[in-house]
Amino acid sequence: MSDLIRRLAAGVRLGYSLPQPFYCDDGVFEADMARVIGRKWLVAGHVDRVRNKGDYFLYPIGSESIIIVRSDASTINAFYNVCRHRGSLVCTKPEGQAARLTCAYHAWSYGLDGALLAARLMPGDFVREEHGLHRCHVRVFHGFIFINLAADEPEDFDAAFADLAPHLDFHGFADAKIAHRESYPTEANWKLIVENFVECYHCVPSHPEFCSMHPPDALVAFGAGPSSGPDDAVERYRPTLEAWERRAASLGRPLGSIDDGPGSSHLRLLLQRTIRAGYESETPDGRPASRLMGKRRDFDQGRMYLSFSPFTQVVATNDFAVLFLFTPLGPTRTGVDLYWLVDGRAAEVDVERMIWGWDRTTRQDKEITENNQRGILSTRYAPGRYSDQERRVVTFQQWYLAQYGCAPA
Repeated sequence: MSDLIRRLAAGVRLGYSLPQPFYCDDGVFEADMARVIGRKWLVAGHVDRVRNKGDYFLYPIGSESIIIVRSDASTINAFYNVCRHRGSLVCTKPEGQAARLTCAYHAWSYGLDGALLAARLMPGDFVREEHGLHRCHVRVFHGFIFINLAADEPEDFDAAFADLAPHLDFHGFADAKIAHRESYPTEANWKLIVENFVECYHCVPSHPEFCSMHPPDALVAFGAGPSSGPDDAVERYRPTLEAWERRAASLGRPLGSIDDGPGSSHLRLLLQRTIRAGYESETPDGRPASRLMGKRRDFDQGRMYLSFSPFTQVVATNDFAVLFLFTPLGPTRTGVDLYWLVDGRAAEVDVERMIWGWDRTTRQDKEITENNQRGILSTRYAPGRYSDQERRVVTFQQWYLAQYGCAPA
């Protein structure tokens, strides 16, 4: 752990927001990339972006650019976007289709498996086999493409995520297709993006569309996860939740929840609950925007919130799901990308009604987190006390500091 993080962590108070440097300091961001971000399994996208041989897209994170490319029907590779000649970017377009990957600078060319195919006029002792693209750890799991930037062997993937398989299988993510994709680049530190997403204290004043689709008791009790709200709100909502669980189970939905604590590797979360009474989907009027996803037999008026890690969230209603990618790019820059997924057999999708809720909510989140970042840069910023509806933020803060071996006072 760097001296900088050790010194700053000594000033953290449990139940309060973090000291200013955690949200804007170059050194803290560098440490985060090395000790937190670079060691986790992160979702870079969905397989629908690379359905055919030669399809590729770039995943930027921090100062890195990762090429995600399909080399054959069963293989998706991930490479660092760095030519082995003099370090130029190999791929410069954010996505495309290629038979081989060729650097425009000096025309070094690589196969879809990363092997160097051509390098003109090199000395006789040059060994082509030693100059393939640098590989990035990659794993495809129920349609989600995970990468890991670790220089050595990463954490065991199955140990981290295998227990999520029944839920992902039920929702049909492996065979889903992307119905819409949108980017919301946000001028704020990645921790502010996460902290905003894991609390619903701001939902009523900031998100009228989101609130219109959900029971008020559920928003207070579980607005951002199993442990995000006060205990009394949980008890008020419990009878409604238990009645819904009985109906959902009768329709084949696998139930259960996950609420990982600060000592966990990825701080996963799984919550399943009702949406607004009479609604079948998270749309303006509650009517479906597409066909049922996956193995569903009927609409059960519920939704799933799944967090693979603080960097990757999935919200699934009965007929579509939204994949959220929060990608750290700099001390005060974060990529926020949303993928709307539908059943792979869907012939018609009402995209406008499908994206209505989360598009507006994410634009609102962009504004409030950017305002939060601007305020934190003030000389008068001081860590503020969290409410009873921000309990998951405290858990996230504890988890974050635990990555450095620290604990708040």
